[in-house]
Amino acid sequence: MQQFTTYQTQQRGFSVTVFGVPTTFSADGEELGFDLKVMRDLDLLIARAVEAAAPNVQVLELQYLPLAPAPDPVSLELRRALRLRQMSGAQVAQQLGVTPPVVSRWLSPDYHAHGMETLRRMAEVLEMDVEVRLVPKCSA
Repeated sequence: MQQFTTYQTQQRGFSVTVFGVPTTFSADGEELGFDLKVMRDLDLLIARAVEAAAPNVQVLELQYLPLAPAPDPVSLELRRALRLRQMSGAQVAQQLGVTPPVVSRWLSPDYHAHGMETLRRMAEVLEMDVEVRLVPKCSA
């Protein structure tokens, strides 16, 4: 169950409080924590606020706003598949005839340009099939 909480931290001599941070709670009310995207958003929001703060300010109060793009689900799925097959990016690169940095880019959560041919080739090396599904968006 998603709710909102307040996040507090100390950063470079500043006391920072961020209000309205989405977090997940269990059914019995225990806070489970933030997802990866929220953590990335918080890091960016706080870093920008600290850089822009006036010299005499010691306390920053911020409102949470999504800043970072969501991690690419295709990249995350490729990472999961490599772990499942116990293969490294370098091993996949060698079998595909590409350099390890190319595979590293495909596995990056910030990369959003996977082509179907790339996915097909990766699946072949991993001895897997590619399945494409469209699902309704989750309302936040």
